[in-house]
Amino acid sequence: MKVYLIKASSGSEYSKYKAETGGPPQNIFSAAAATPEYIDIEMTDETIGMKTNFRSKADVVAIFMSTPDALRAYEIADKFRAKGKAVVLGGLHTHFMQDEAKTHADSLLIGEVEEIWEELLNDFQNGTLKVKYQRKTPFDLAKLKPYPTHLIPVSKYNYTWSVVVSRGCPFKCDFCLVHQFFPKYQLRSIDTIVDEVKALKRLGVEWVELHSDNLTQDRTYAIKLFEALAPLKMNFYGETTILIAKDEELLAAAKKAGLKALLFGIETPSEEALKGQGKAFVKPKEIKEYVKTVKSYGIEVWGDFLFGFDEHDSEIFQETLDFVKLINVDRVFPHLMIPFPGSDTYKRLESEGRILTKDWSKYDGGYAVYQPGKLTPEDLEAGLYWFWEKQTSIWEALKNTFKWK
Repeated sequence: MKVYLIKASSGSEYSKYKAETGGPPQNIFSAAAATPEYIDIEMTDETIGMKTNFRSKADVVAIFMSTPDALRAYEIADKFRAKGKAVVLGGLHTHFMQDEAKTHADSLLIGEVEEIWEELLNDFQNGTLKVKYQRKTPFDLAKLKPYPTHLIPVSKYNYTWSVVVSRGCPFKCDFCLVHQFFPKYQLRSIDTIVDEVKALKRLGVEWVELHSDNLTQDRTYAIKLFEALAPLKMNFYGETTILIAKDEELLAAAKKAGLKALLFGIETPSEEALKGQGKAFVKPKEIKEYVKTVKSYGIEVWGDFLFGFDEHDSEIFQETLDFVKLINVDRVFPHLMIPFPGSDTYKRLESEGRILTKDWSKYDGGYAVYQPGKLTPEDLEAGLYWFWEKQTSIWEALKNTFKWK
Protein backbone atom coordinates (compact mmCIF):
# COMPACT_ATOMS: atom_id res chain seq x y z
CA MET A 1 0.00 0.00 0.00
CA LYS A 2 1.15 3.52 -0.77
CA VAL A 3 0.04 6.94 0.49
CA TYR A 4 0.73 10.35 -0.96
CA LEU A 5 0.99 13.27 1.49
CA ILE A 6 0.63 16.77 0.04
CA LYS A 7 0.92 20.18 1.65
CA ALA A 8 -1.11 22.38 -0.68
CA SER A 9 0.03 25.92 -1.42
CA SER A 10 -1.44 28.58 -3.63
CA GLY A 11 1.77 30.58 -3.44
CA SER A 12 0.02 33.21 -1.32
CA GLU A 13 1.79 35.81 0.80
CA TYR A 14 0.64 33.90 3.87
CA SER A 15 2.24 30.70 2.60
CA LYS A 16 5.49 32.55 1.92
CA TYR A 17 5.38 34.04 5.41
CA LYS A 18 4.84 30.63 7.02
CA ALA A 19 7.61 29.08 4.94
CA GLU A 20 9.98 31.88 5.86
CA THR A 21 9.33 31.85 9.60
CA GLY A 22 9.14 28.10 10.11
CA GLY A 23 10.66 24.79 9.09
CA PRO A 24 8.87 21.86 7.44
CA PRO A 25 5.06 22.06 7.85
CA GLN A 26 3.80 20.22 10.90
CA ASN A 27 0.77 18.54 9.35
CA ILE A 28 2.30 16.46 6.54
CA PHE A 29 5.41 15.61 8.52
CA SER A 30 3.37 14.55 11.55
CA ALA A 31 1.26 12.33 9.28
CA ALA A 32 4.41 10.88 7.72
CA ALA A 33 5.88 10.17 11.15
CA ALA A 34 2.67 8.41 12.20
CA THR A 35 2.41 6.25 9.07
CA PRO A 36 3.10 2.55 9.77
CA GLU A 37 6.46 1.37 8.43
CA TYR A 38 4.94 -1.21 6.08
CA ILE A 39 3.22 1.55 4.07
CA ASP A 40 5.13 3.37 1.32
CA ILE A 41 5.06 7.16 1.44
CA GLU A 42 5.34 9.77 -1.29
CA MET A 43 5.36 13.39 -0.16
CA THR A 44 5.12 16.85 -1.74
CA ASP A 45 5.40 20.22 -0.02
CA GLU A 46 4.14 22.87 -2.43
CA THR A 47 5.21 25.64 -0.04
CA ILE A 48 8.82 25.11 -1.14
CA GLY A 49 8.03 24.91 -4.84
CA MET A 50 7.61 21.15 -5.19
CA LYS A 51 5.15 20.06 -7.87
CA THR A 52 2.27 17.72 -7.12
CA ASN A 53 2.62 14.42 -8.97
CA PHE A 54 -0.77 13.73 -10.51
CA ARG A 55 0.60 10.47 -11.90
CA SER A 56 1.21 9.09 -8.43
CA LYS A 57 0.44 5.40 -7.95
CA ALA A 58 -0.65 5.99 -4.36
CA ASP A 59 -3.79 4.30 -3.07
CA VAL A 60 -4.62 7.13 -0.66
CA VAL A 61 -3.93 10.83 -1.26
CA ALA A 62 -3.99 13.02 1.87
CA ILE A 63 -3.93 16.78 1.32
CA PHE A 64 -3.38 19.29 4.12
CA MET A 65 -4.30 22.96 3.89
CA SER A 66 -4.59 26.26 5.66
CA THR A 67 -7.31 28.70 4.62
CA PRO A 68 -5.39 30.66 1.91
CA ASP A 69 -4.53 27.37 0.24
CA ALA A 70 -7.97 25.75 0.47
CA LEU A 71 -8.98 26.35 -3.16
CA ARG A 72 -5.69 24.90 -4.34
CA ALA A 73 -6.22 21.88 -2.09
CA TYR A 74 -9.71 21.35 -3.52
CA GLU A 75 -8.30 21.59 -7.05
CA ILE A 76 -5.76 18.86 -6.24
CA ALA A 77 -8.40 16.75 -4.49
CA ASP A 78 -10.85 16.94 -7.37
CA LYS A 79 -8.20 15.90 -9.89
CA PHE A 80 -7.21 12.86 -7.86
CA ARG A 81 -10.81 11.86 -7.22
CA ALA A 82 -11.45 12.03 -10.95
CA LYS A 83 -8.68 9.45 -11.28
CA GLY A 84 -10.42 7.18 -8.80
CA LYS A 85 -8.09 7.85 -5.88
CA ALA A 86 -9.28 7.86 -2.28
CA VAL A 87 -8.77 11.46 -1.14
CA VAL A 88 -8.38 12.63 2.45
CA LEU A 89 -8.36 16.27 3.55
CA GLY A 90 -6.79 17.58 6.75
CA GLY A 91 -5.30 20.72 8.26
CA LEU A 92 -6.70 23.82 9.91
CA HIS A 93 -9.19 24.80 7.21
CA THR A 94 -10.60 21.27 7.03
CA HIS A 95 -11.02 21.26 10.81
CA PHE A 96 -13.14 24.40 10.85
CA MET A 97 -14.93 24.07 7.48
CA GLN A 98 -15.93 20.43 7.47
CA ASP A 99 -19.16 20.74 5.48
CA GLU A 100 -17.30 22.52 2.70
CA ALA A 101 -14.29 20.19 2.71
CA LYS A 102 -16.27 16.96 2.62
CA THR A 103 -17.60 17.79 -0.85
CA HIS A 104 -14.05 17.39 -2.16
CA ALA A 105 -12.96 14.32 -0.20
CA ASP A 106 -13.76 10.75 0.63
CA SER A 107 -12.72 11.26 4.24
CA LEU A 108 -11.66 14.04 6.62
CA LEU A 109 -8.97 14.14 9.31
CA ILE A 110 -10.10 16.43 12.09
CA GLY A 111 -7.63 17.56 14.74
CA GLU A 112 -4.20 16.14 15.49
CA VAL A 113 -3.47 13.39 12.99
CA GLU A 114 -1.67 10.93 15.23
CA GLU A 115 -3.60 7.68 15.86
CA ILE A 116 -6.61 8.71 13.76
CA TRP A 117 -4.43 8.63 10.62
CA GLU A 118 -3.37 5.08 11.43
CA GLU A 119 -7.01 4.15 12.05
CA LEU A 120 -7.99 5.63 8.68
CA LEU A 121 -5.32 3.64 6.85
CA ASN A 122 -6.37 0.43 8.55
CA ASP A 123 -10.01 1.03 7.66
CA PHE A 124 -9.10 1.78 4.05
CA GLN A 125 -7.27 -1.53 3.77
CA ASN A 126 -10.29 -3.30 5.21
CA GLY A 127 -12.72 -1.52 2.90
CA THR A 128 -14.43 0.31 5.77
CA LEU A 129 -13.25 3.89 5.24
CA LYS A 130 -15.35 6.37 7.23
CA VAL A 131 -16.23 9.88 6.11
CA LYS A 132 -14.53 11.46 9.12
CA TYR A 133 -11.84 10.65 11.68
CA GLN A 134 -11.65 13.01 14.63
CA ARG A 135 -9.57 13.07 17.78
CA LYS A 136 -11.65 13.52 20.91
CA THR A 137 -8.71 14.04 23.28
CA PRO A 138 -5.28 15.72 22.91
CA PHE A 139 -2.52 13.48 21.60
CA ASP A 140 0.09 12.57 24.21
CA LEU A 141 3.32 14.23 23.03
CA ALA A 142 5.34 11.58 24.87
CA LYS A 143 4.40 9.32 21.94
CA LEU A 144 5.25 11.82 19.21
CA LYS A 145 7.72 10.55 16.62
CA PRO A 146 10.35 12.78 14.96
CA TYR A 147 9.69 14.19 11.51
CA PRO A 148 11.15 11.76 8.95
CA THR A 149 14.11 13.23 7.05
CA HIS A 150 14.34 10.75 4.17
CA LEU A 151 11.16 11.70 2.30
CA ILE A 152 12.09 15.29 1.47
CA PRO A 153 15.84 16.00 1.81
CA VAL A 154 16.87 18.57 4.41
CA SER A 155 18.62 20.43 1.60
CA LYS A 156 15.16 21.30 0.19
CA TYR A 157 14.60 23.36 3.35
CA ASN A 158 18.00 25.04 3.10
CA TYR A 159 19.29 22.80 5.89
CA THR A 160 16.71 24.26 8.26
CA TRP A 161 14.50 21.82 10.13
CA SER A 162 11.82 21.84 12.80
CA VAL A 163 11.61 20.04 16.12
CA VAL A 164 8.34 20.10 18.03
CA VAL A 165 8.73 21.52 21.54
CA SER A 166 5.08 22.07 22.41
CA ARG A 167 1.56 22.14 21.08
CA GLY A 168 -1.16 24.54 22.08
CA CYS A 169 -0.98 27.96 23.71
CA PRO A 170 -2.30 29.22 27.07
CA PHE A 171 -3.33 32.53 25.51
CA LYS A 172 -6.60 32.83 23.61
CA CYS A 173 -6.19 35.70 21.16
CA ASP A 174 -9.41 36.32 19.23
CA PHE A 175 -7.82 36.05 15.77
CA CYS A 176 -5.78 32.93 16.54
CA LEU A 177 -6.64 29.27 15.86
CA VAL A 178 -3.94 27.59 17.94
CA HIS A 179 -6.01 27.25 21.11
CA GLN A 180 -9.01 26.19 19.03
CA PHE A 181 -7.13 23.38 17.25
CA PHE A 182 -4.92 22.24 20.15
CA PRO A 183 -7.16 22.30 23.25
CA LYS A 184 -4.31 21.55 25.66
CA TYR A 185 -0.91 23.18 26.12
CA GLN A 186 1.66 20.37 26.20
CA LEU A 187 5.45 20.17 26.40
CA ARG A 188 7.66 17.41 25.05
CA SER A 189 10.39 15.55 26.88
CA ILE A 190 13.64 17.51 26.77
CA ASP A 191 15.67 14.34 26.27
CA THR A 192 13.62 13.53 23.17
CA ILE A 193 14.21 17.00 21.74
CA VAL A 194 17.95 16.76 22.37
CA ASP A 195 18.13 13.37 20.65
CA GLU A 196 16.32 14.77 17.61
CA VAL A 197 18.65 17.74 17.35
CA LYS A 198 21.70 15.46 17.58
CA ALA A 199 20.35 13.36 14.71
CA LEU A 200 19.66 16.46 12.62
CA LYS A 201 23.16 17.78 13.19
CA ARG A 202 24.58 14.53 11.84
CA LEU A 203 22.53 15.12 8.68
CA GLY A 204 24.07 18.55 8.16
CA VAL A 205 21.11 20.61 9.41
CA GLU A 206 22.39 24.07 10.30
CA TRP A 207 19.33 25.76 11.79
CA VAL A 208 16.56 24.30 13.92
CA GLU A 209 13.19 25.87 14.59
CA LEU A 210 12.14 25.06 18.15
CA HIS A 211 8.52 24.67 17.15
CA SER A 212 6.27 26.18 19.78
CA ASP A 213 3.67 28.92 19.74
CA ASN A 214 5.07 30.12 23.05
CA LEU A 215 8.58 28.77 23.57
CA THR A 216 9.18 30.26 27.02
CA GLN A 217 5.72 30.08 28.55
CA ASP A 218 6.96 27.54 31.12
CA ARG A 219 10.08 29.29 32.42
CA THR A 220 11.51 26.33 34.35
CA TYR A 221 11.10 24.03 31.37
CA ALA A 222 12.58 26.58 28.97
CA ILE A 223 15.72 27.06 31.04
CA LYS A 224 16.23 23.30 31.36
CA LEU A 225 15.70 22.94 27.61
CA PHE A 226 18.23 25.66 26.81
CA GLU A 227 20.77 24.18 29.19
CA ALA A 228 20.37 20.77 27.55
CA LEU A 229 20.75 22.21 24.05
CA ALA A 230 23.80 24.37 24.77
CA PRO A 231 26.42 21.58 24.39
CA LEU A 232 25.12 20.75 20.89
CA LYS A 233 26.47 23.99 19.39
CA MET A 234 23.49 24.33 17.06
CA ASN A 235 21.71 27.45 15.77
CA PHE A 236 18.11 27.82 16.92
CA TYR A 237 15.18 30.15 16.44
CA GLY A 238 11.63 30.17 17.78
CA GLU A 239 8.56 32.14 18.80
CA THR A 240 7.52 33.55 22.15
CA THR A 241 6.20 36.73 23.76
CA ILE A 242 8.24 39.90 24.09
CA LEU A 243 7.93 39.57 27.85
CA ILE A 244 10.98 37.30 27.76
CA ALA A 245 12.91 40.59 27.93
CA LYS A 246 11.93 40.90 31.60
CA ASP A 247 13.84 37.72 32.44
CA GLU A 248 17.55 38.14 31.78
CA GLU A 249 18.42 34.78 33.29
CA LEU A 250 16.20 33.18 30.69
CA LEU A 251 17.76 35.30 27.93
CA ALA A 252 21.25 34.32 29.05
CA ALA A 253 20.29 30.64 28.91
CA ALA A 254 18.77 31.15 25.46
CA LYS A 255 21.93 32.83 24.17
CA LYS A 256 24.15 30.07 25.56
CA ALA A 257 21.91 27.47 23.89
CA GLY A 258 22.48 29.04 20.47
CA LEU A 259 19.15 30.84 20.04
CA LYS A 260 19.78 33.36 17.27
CA ALA A 261 16.35 34.83 16.61
CA LEU A 262 12.89 35.07 18.13
CA LEU A 263 9.61 35.93 16.43
CA PHE A 264 7.32 38.11 18.52
CA GLY A 265 3.67 38.87 17.88
CA ILE A 266 4.06 42.59 18.56
CA GLU A 267 1.03 43.18 16.31
CA THR A 268 0.40 46.91 16.74
CA PRO A 269 1.36 50.05 18.67
CA SER A 270 -2.33 50.53 19.52
CA GLU A 271 -2.99 49.61 23.15
CA GLU A 272 -6.72 49.62 22.53
CA ALA A 273 -6.38 47.14 19.68
CA LEU A 274 -4.19 44.84 21.77
CA LYS A 275 -6.69 44.96 24.60
CA GLY A 276 -9.49 44.12 22.19
CA GLN A 277 -7.63 41.02 21.02
CA GLY A 278 -6.87 39.71 24.50
CA LYS A 279 -3.22 40.83 24.43
CA ALA A 280 -3.33 43.55 27.05
CA PHE A 281 -0.17 42.06 28.55
CA VAL A 282 1.78 43.65 25.67
CA LYS A 283 2.53 47.32 26.45
CA PRO A 284 3.70 49.19 23.33
CA LYS A 285 5.43 51.93 25.33
CA GLU A 286 7.70 49.30 26.88
CA ILE A 287 8.55 47.47 23.64
CA LYS A 288 11.58 49.60 22.71
CA GLU A 289 13.43 48.67 25.88
CA TYR A 290 12.32 45.05 25.57
CA VAL A 291 13.71 44.83 22.04
CA LYS A 292 16.96 46.49 23.11
CA THR A 293 17.34 43.99 25.94
CA VAL A 294 16.72 40.94 23.74
CA LYS A 295 19.16 42.18 21.10
CA SER A 296 21.83 42.82 23.73
CA TYR A 297 22.02 39.03 24.08
CA GLY A 298 22.80 38.61 20.40
CA ILE A 299 19.28 37.45 19.57
CA GLU A 300 17.60 38.94 16.51
CA VAL A 301 14.11 40.34 17.02
CA TRP A 302 11.52 39.57 14.37
CA GLY A 303 8.24 41.44 14.67
CA ASP A 304 4.86 40.33 13.38
CA PHE A 305 2.65 43.40 12.75
CA LEU A 306 -1.05 43.42 11.91
CA PHE A 307 -3.31 46.07 10.42
CA GLY A 308 -7.10 46.14 10.35
CA PHE A 309 -8.21 45.93 13.96
CA ASP A 310 -11.43 47.82 14.63
CA GLU A 311 -9.50 50.34 16.69
CA HIS A 312 -7.27 51.25 13.72
CA ASP A 313 -7.88 54.44 11.73
CA SER A 314 -5.97 56.07 8.88
CA GLU A 315 -3.17 57.13 11.21
CA ILE A 316 -2.16 53.58 12.08
CA PHE A 317 0.13 53.06 9.08
CA GLN A 318 2.41 56.04 9.79
CA GLU A 319 2.15 55.32 13.50
CA THR A 320 3.31 51.73 12.94
CA LEU A 321 6.14 52.79 10.62
CA ASP A 322 7.38 55.24 13.24
CA PHE A 323 6.99 52.57 15.91
CA VAL A 324 8.97 49.98 13.92
CA LYS A 325 11.83 52.45 13.44
CA LEU A 326 11.69 53.47 17.09
CA ILE A 327 11.89 49.96 18.52
CA ASN A 328 14.56 48.90 15.97
CA VAL A 329 13.48 45.33 15.21
CA ASP A 330 15.64 43.26 12.84
CA ARG A 331 12.88 41.87 10.64
CA VAL A 332 9.34 43.07 10.06
CA PHE A 333 6.45 40.87 8.89
CA PRO A 334 3.52 43.22 8.13
CA HIS A 335 0.12 41.99 6.97
CA LEU A 336 -3.59 42.53 7.43
CA MET A 337 -5.40 40.78 10.22
CA ILE A 338 -6.85 37.56 8.81
CA PRO A 339 -10.23 36.40 10.20
CA PHE A 340 -9.61 32.68 9.76
CA PRO A 341 -12.75 30.52 9.84
CA GLY A 342 -13.03 29.03 13.30
CA SER A 343 -11.53 32.03 15.08
CA ASP A 344 -13.54 34.20 17.45
CA THR A 345 -12.79 37.14 15.16
CA TYR A 346 -14.36 35.38 12.17
CA LYS A 347 -17.44 34.39 14.15
CA ARG A 348 -17.95 37.95 15.35
CA LEU A 349 -17.44 39.53 11.94
CA GLU A 350 -19.76 37.02 10.28
CA SER A 351 -22.46 37.60 12.88
CA GLU A 352 -22.14 41.34 12.22
CA GLY A 353 -22.41 40.84 8.46
CA ARG A 354 -18.91 42.20 7.89
CA ILE A 355 -17.31 39.29 6.03
CA LEU A 356 -16.95 40.59 2.46
CA THR A 357 -15.78 37.45 0.67
CA LYS A 358 -15.25 33.76 1.16
CA ASP A 359 -12.74 33.55 -1.64
CA TRP A 360 -10.23 31.79 0.60
CA SER A 361 -7.31 32.63 -1.70
CA LYS A 362 -7.66 36.21 -0.47
CA TYR A 363 -7.23 35.21 3.19
CA ASP A 364 -3.48 35.68 2.94
CA GLY A 365 -2.94 38.95 4.78
CA GLY A 366 -2.82 41.08 1.66
CA TYR A 367 -6.54 41.60 1.07
CA ALA A 368 -9.24 43.22 3.16
CA VAL A 369 -11.72 40.34 3.33
CA TYR A 370 -13.95 42.03 5.91
CA GLN A 371 -15.36 45.49 6.55
CA PRO A 372 -12.92 47.30 8.90
CA GLY A 373 -14.20 49.35 11.80
CA LYS A 374 -12.86 52.80 10.89
CA LEU A 375 -11.47 52.37 7.37
CA THR A 376 -12.77 51.32 3.99
CA PRO A 377 -11.43 48.00 2.67
CA GLU A 378 -9.67 49.90 -0.12
CA ASP A 379 -7.96 52.26 2.34
CA LEU A 380 -6.87 49.33 4.50
CA GLU A 381 -5.23 47.57 1.55
CA ALA A 382 -3.67 50.80 0.28
CA GLY A 383 -2.27 51.52 3.73
CA LEU A 384 -0.66 48.10 3.91
CA TYR A 385 0.94 48.51 0.48
CA TRP A 386 2.18 51.97 1.49
CA PHE A 387 3.74 50.46 4.61
CA TRP A 388 5.36 47.66 2.59
CA GLU A 389 6.88 50.19 0.21
CA LYS A 390 8.19 52.43 2.98
CA GLN A 391 9.46 49.61 5.15
CA THR A 392 11.23 47.83 2.31
CA SER A 393 13.13 50.84 1.05
CA ILE A 394 16.74 50.12 0.14
CA TRP A 395 18.01 51.16 3.56
CA GLU A 396 15.41 49.11 5.41
CA ALA A 397 15.96 46.07 3.16
CA LEU A 398 19.67 46.12 3.93
CA LYS A 399 19.00 46.63 7.60
CA ASN A 400 16.56 43.75 7.77
CA THR A 401 18.61 41.20 5.84
CA PHE A 402 18.34 37.77 7.36
CA LYS A 403 21.97 37.84 8.49
CA TRP A 404 22.39 34.30 9.70
CA LYS A 405 20.57 32.11 7.21
